[in-house]
Amino acid sequence: MTTGRFWVAAVLFHASVLAFGLWLVARWGDPARRRSHTPVWLRMLVGDGLRFLAASGVASLLAPVLVVLPDLERVSKISATALLLGQALFWDLTLLMAVVAWRHRERPLRAALLLSGCAMLGLAYWQGYHREPRQLAVRHHTVERPGFSDWSSLRILHLTDIQTPAIGAHEERALREGLAHRPDLIVLTGDYVQNALGRRTEDRAMRDLRALMSRVGFGAPLGVFATEGDAGPPCREVFAGTHVRCLVDDSVRVGLPDGRALSLTGLSRSRGRDRSGPGLRALLGAAPASDHRIVISHAPDFVDALAGHADVDLVLAGHTHGGQVVVPFLGPLFTASRLPRRYAGGLNDYQGIPLHVSRGVGMERGFAPQVRFLCPPEICVLDLRLPARLRPPTVPSRAASAADPGSSATASAASCPAAPPRTRRGTAGAAP
Repeated sequence: MTTGRFWVAAVLFHASVLAFGLWLVARWGDPARRRSHTPVWLRMLVGDGLRFLAASGVASLLAPVLVVLPDLERVSKISATALLLGQALFWDLTLLMAVVAWRHRERPLRAALLLSGCAMLGLAYWQGYHREPRQLAVRHHTVERPGFSDWSSLRILHLTDIQTPAIGAHEERALREGLAHRPDLIVLTGDYVQNALGRRTEDRAMRDLRALMSRVGFGAPLGVFATEGDAGPPCREVFAGTHVRCLVDDSVRVGLPDGRALSLTGLSRSRGRDRSGPGLRALLGAAPASDHRIVISHAPDFVDALAGHADVDLVLAGHTHGGQVVVPFLGPLFTASRLPRRYAGGLNDYQGIPLHVSRGVGMERGFAPQVRFLCPPEICVLDLRLPARLRPPTVPSRAASAADPGSSATASAASCPAAPPRTRRGTAGAAP
């Protein structure tokens, strides 16, 4: 979708929405409505607000379709609809409420109430569109596997959904802040640059990201591993010429300082959404039974297939952005995941499997609403406490026996050398 076509859709949208809104405002020219008893007045005011939102919803669905039918593969109707709805809420509705407040100038208290609503919408707009997207939270979590008294700690930096068309100060801060916590292992779970604005923008963002990683010395003793996302070019193209290893339906064994091994499995875009299980369990079953296991994916939906069937120490994913917009007492409105909304962000136990879903460093770009509300960007530091003794081989062999023999999934047996021992830091407490 081109910028010109989008603005044609935006003009059609706002023209229709404002026309309907002005009709609603004209109804408040009736003195009887303005002077009605407070309960009746509030009921009429709320009714008009709901009518305006309903009309905006219909217009936001129709306007993009009229101009982007040849380009629907480049931008989802959901993204364009959400962007236009946000504009209607924070631009058109605020303007119309101010006009209605002016009509109530002979009733100062009611005019003040309406102007207070305008102010609240303005503050919410500033917070969601300008302040919060530039913030960066650092979340600390401790992951403990039950049933073991002896353990050693592995510090993991989890970054995901940088998803930007231009590398700048925010992205540099995220990388530097993550390295400041001295991770043993770095995991990247997809959507590194934004491709909705054209190939030229995408190529420049990839070059700038690689240059930034080189400039800050982005690395860890046990390596940096990444997997595929939905936005942008393939992982191997994004990180070409760097030390980042991309795992796409593939596994790697990483030697730990105490002589044990960690099997790290990365999933493809489709496998990360596969909830059937046999092929995924076959991929995991290829690793030695005594290894510790971490599975990384862009989308978290596949965890359904693991629950009760595989012994996994940790699952890392992104994709949801935490919903980007969180409503108090309701939670995220939209998570782009089939898992329940409570798994859209943070560290949770999913039927015995530790699942960490990062809310991401960036946000949706292109023709999607560039907003975050009560869901700031984040980097995540996890201290994974691994049992010191070897795990029994029964569970992995059971998972392997349940695998689909016709599955085409493969796992590499490549190993990374063990990193030299490091002095451990104090364990970070779990973030809420």
